[in-house]
Amino acid sequence: MTPTKKTLLALVTAAVLAGCAPHAQKEKDFENALINKFCSDDFFAQNETKINTGKDVIYTGINTGLIARGCGDYGKSNRFFDAAEESYKADVDLENLAAKGTRTVASTLINDNVFDYGGTLYERIMVNSYKGLNYMSLNDFENARVEFNRALMRQDKAKEYFAKQIKKNRQELDKSKQTLKKDDLDTSTDSIMGRYDDLFREFDTTKDFVNPYATYLASVFFYMDKDYAKASDLLREVALINPKDAQLQAQYKLFEQRARSMSSKKAKNHIFVAYEDGFGTIKEEFRFTLPLPVDGKLITATFAMPTLKKREASFGSLQVNKVKTSRVVDFDTVVATEFKLELPGVIAKAVASTITKTALNAVVAKNDSTGGLLALASSALTTLATQADTRSWRGLPKTASVVMLENNGKLDIHAANGEELLSQSVNKGKNVLVVVRSYAPYYPTQISVIER
Repeated sequence: MTPTKKTLLALVTAAVLAGCAPHAQKEKDFENALINKFCSDDFFAQNETKINTGKDVIYTGINTGLIARGCGDYGKSNRFFDAAEESYKADVDLENLAAKGTRTVASTLINDNVFDYGGTLYERIMVNSYKGLNYMSLNDFENARVEFNRALMRQDKAKEYFAKQIKKNRQELDKSKQTLKKDDLDTSTDSIMGRYDDLFREFDTTKDFVNPYATYLASVFFYMDKDYAKASDLLREVALINPKDAQLQAQYKLFEQRARSMSSKKAKNHIFVAYEDGFGTIKEEFRFTLPLPVDGKLITATFAMPTLKKREASFGSLQVNKVKTSRVVDFDTVVATEFKLELPGVIAKAVASTITKTALNAVVAKNDSTGGLLALASSALTTLATQADTRSWRGLPKTASVVMLENNGKLDIHAANGEELLSQSVNKGKNVLVVVRSYAPYYPTQISVIER
């Protein structure tokens, strides 16, 4: 086989590999298993094998962990979450410079989909929050305390990361200037950023990275664990974010009273309900063409960029003992905030990648001795390799709402449409946390009841 034909074969092979990333099917399989409570031992064993062999550990761990949680197997759920968290530390947080350099080169020539999933900040916070809830269900409040403290620590670290990432985005743009003239760069990035104007009119974003739901869950944990001072401090943060919400203000008042009370008189017990509703926002790819300057000429180039897509709510709210839940967070806002922060870096990388691929195509076409076959293969590779990374944790809710009631020994939960979801007695002598997860009215509702 001649060198030219070998090159042609290599290009075609690379194009096929670049275009066959099975992420979409994996996302669909995980989502179906989650909403239908697919609790097969074989299913969990297969995913455990993937983790043990180092195959996309974070993505496999967070998805399978949430599925196991929905099945009520809290120990197994935490084992999968543990694997994901350990991979965060080893493969993301502590990634060495050589590995980062290799990743940058490969992502420029192909795309980020060739690498294992690295996750997002809001996902990491929820991993620790769910691990905390799992330990509470296992009546292991000592380890639950560790996990909620980790979730809170990650929130604090996220705020620091925001400031650093803004600086990093500027550095990414500076690197791109080595390839493009500044005016050309500004024109290209502005053109792409302008395509997101409508998106950010549809989504709200916050100035600082805060997930009030994670903070709320931690505050209820510390209340049930009788650390009333810390519980009150945490719930104050949630109440300040929602100053006009009567339900949250009433909860904070109770927490504050318990923190200040020096009376030995036994306090009343309460029921706390946390409702996770619907399907959260996901990423999708959208493609468009823009003229880019390459070797002094304007060449039309194709971009594949991620965008956000809202999904449907389920019941919206619940009635617990005839009292309506109150929304504490819109996860769409949490997702959009981090997405918007990362966007300048994503755009800078996309511009650099597109220019590199377009320049390579021009070189191949100029030196093609196969009658156009090599140029065609190179162009096919570029088209297939131009893919946006749209992976995300699709099991997170759209919104979360909460309610607190005095514990009278009875728990009746109804959906907003009147459907009864749960009716049972609870121990009047304990505080109770109920976590309800509904993906859609026509899917099974998952409920866990924790008494302390």
